[in-house]
Amino acid sequence: MKPVSIRKTWIGSVLFGLLCVSAAPAVTSVITRHAQSEDFLKGKLENLMIDSDGTLRPAGQAETLINPEALAGVWTINTLLAEPDGAAIYLGTSPNGDIFRYSRNQLERIYPASAGPSVVGDPNKAAAAPFRNEHVFALAFDAGGRLLAGLSGNAAQLIRFDKEPKLLFQSQADRYIYAIAVDREETLYLATGPRGRIYRLPPFGGDAEVVYESRDKNILCLAFAADGSLLAGTDTRGLVYQIDVGAKTARVLYDSKQMEITALATDPQGNLYLAASSVAAVAGQIDSAAQALSKSPGRPDAKAASGSVSGGRSLTTANTPEEEKPSRPATPPPPPPPTGPKSASSIWRITPDGFVTELFSDKVLFYALLWKDEKLLAATGNQGRLFGIVPDSEQRSILYQNNQSAQITALSPCGSQLLLALSNPPQVIGLSAEPARRGIYTSDLIDAGQPARWGKLQIDAHIPSGASILFSARSGNVDDPNDPTFSPWQGEKELTMPQDLNCPPARYLQYRLIFDRGTSAAGPVLREAAIASSVPNLPPRVQAVQILPVKDKQKPSVFQISARAIDENNDTLVYHFDFRRQDRQTWIPLQKDSEKPMIEWDTRTVEDGRYEIRVTADDKRSNSPNQALTGSRISDIFVVDNTPPAIEDVLLEVQGKSLRLRFSAVDAYSAIGPVQFTVNSKDDWIGLLPEDLVADTTEEWFTLQMDDMKDGDYVLALAVSDARGNTRYQTFDFTIPGK
Repeated sequence: MKPVSIRKTWIGSVLFGLLCVSAAPAVTSVITRHAQSEDFLKGKLENLMIDSDGTLRPAGQAETLINPEALAGVWTINTLLAEPDGAAIYLGTSPNGDIFRYSRNQLERIYPASAGPSVVGDPNKAAAAPFRNEHVFALAFDAGGRLLAGLSGNAAQLIRFDKEPKLLFQSQADRYIYAIAVDREETLYLATGPRGRIYRLPPFGGDAEVVYESRDKNILCLAFAADGSLLAGTDTRGLVYQIDVGAKTARVLYDSKQMEITALATDPQGNLYLAASSVAAVAGQIDSAAQALSKSPGRPDAKAASGSVSGGRSLTTANTPEEEKPSRPATPPPPPPPTGPKSASSIWRITPDGFVTELFSDKVLFYALLWKDEKLLAATGNQGRLFGIVPDSEQRSILYQNNQSAQITALSPCGSQLLLALSNPPQVIGLSAEPARRGIYTSDLIDAGQPARWGKLQIDAHIPSGASILFSARSGNVDDPNDPTFSPWQGEKELTMPQDLNCPPARYLQYRLIFDRGTSAAGPVLREAAIASSVPNLPPRVQAVQILPVKDKQKPSVFQISARAIDENNDTLVYHFDFRRQDRQTWIPLQKDSEKPMIEWDTRTVEDGRYEIRVTADDKRSNSPNQALTGSRISDIFVVDNTPPAIEDVLLEVQGKSLRLRFSAVDAYSAIGPVQFTVNSKDDWIGLLPEDLVADTTEEWFTLQMDDMKDGDYVLALAVSDARGNTRYQTFDFTIPGK
């Protein structure tokens, strides 16, 4: 069996190494490694989270509280708010300005008119309201714990819900209320548009006053700084203002250079987080989460993330050497997808002393930010993903992804749960801090390039006591995982060591990992999966052979022979060059075991004629003698001609003062080229055309007529060349007689 060859090829960031298997023919063994976030994001995650270190672990248990069928007529959930004890949840929606209350598995429309209780999931009891083009972007509680709602549409309105809805504020000049904020004194602040005003109201309502009017059209979000000052984010110019509400003055805290500041959040240390989005940045619908989760090598010297890995068992993968260049010949890449603007949406952190750091950038829309459990949560679209960011450790994670709804538009804490409002279609998800009992990762198809034998699956993981990781796999020969010709998924088996995949030989493989938390608190943590495959030794292919005269004029008889060859196994190749005349059967060795697919051949060692070259690529350097394979290709016919033309049928006549010379130029293989003459060895050679005026065949006739010559003896020299530059010289003596 041939020696084991180790290599790696990157497709995206998929690493191919080699693993030797015990098979009779020579093989190229490959290990495909999934160890980066971009690798795993190509597959499908269910109840799993993935972070920038490329680790997979159980995500929080997700529970659908309100399903799309119960929200008939609702396009978007703009905001949601939970009562402090979690007894009720309130939703603000579009396009009809509906406000819903959810409690004890009952969903009730409380504005504009109660539709009565309806069982969640029963579309017959949640009829769609007429289209009113009203929107509820903001909800809050006042000092008495009563619900406040900002209505947007024909006029901006603030409503308080007690026994009956009560109008606290209305402005025809301001059509939108985007945010409601309550300060330490429980004073109310309203962010409005389209005149960029911020209003202040007493805790229980009353006369409203404008505390700031900006040059921007809309104030989209509000928050409070550590010193109690009001912070406001705007659209169009993407500015963050810090407002002194007492003096009614403001300064620009940060200019994001984006279109909109869509969300603000603060942490207990007084840091401000702001999300700036550009609608144009996501117009191309490009999923760039892999880039967003990418990280620089190494890690910051910061406090380690919470979570223990003690107890249980650890599995590791075998180490293999790494090379930088791809080893499998690559097909031309497809045209890149249309890209969005270079400037994607971003999240920044501003410290209390004003230092700004960009934490996160992606081609997504940021809808909401929330600081919870020592991390910043970011709700995004249009992939329905919830990101988690730990600023000091630079760790970024996808904590949740919904495969049904396109956007996560609002976040709200609710006891130990995190509430997610999703849209398109609308639904509400409760995400628990406790990890899900079972999570599934289904890989993208792994392409061996050829029908292959599939070996073992290895993982690098920590599995706590009471937990387990199981696997299943299948294979097929079609680049479509939905094709019915794929083999059935094999039964789930626990991974306690490298395990045989037990799939039929095929070009493509897909594997599935099942994370079972069992009785453990956190569940397994996976860092890498490695899948082995082996392709039988394939013969090299010589794709082209080219024969050209060298450009060096000092080597008129030398040809350059070059070939282009590929080997699907990435074997080391040597090249054999043979030649033969066209009319012969036997190949004559020209050069053996050349390490380069190119040689020069001085053809003066052979007779003139028509020849062909055979180039053979041999992979014997990477295989044992009984396993090595070759591939050959024969060149087009080419001419070897190192002999000058012959000068024949010469007729030289002197008549009076005139000379007439007629002759034929004949060459065996090449067309007749330039013909020149000179008299008495002068340097100025004169060209002579054939009688038919075109030199295009191997035989041409020439006539030289010279009149009115002086008396005396002469020497006429001819230089007759062929198309290869071979030249024959011949002289003729003659005399012009006197009177």
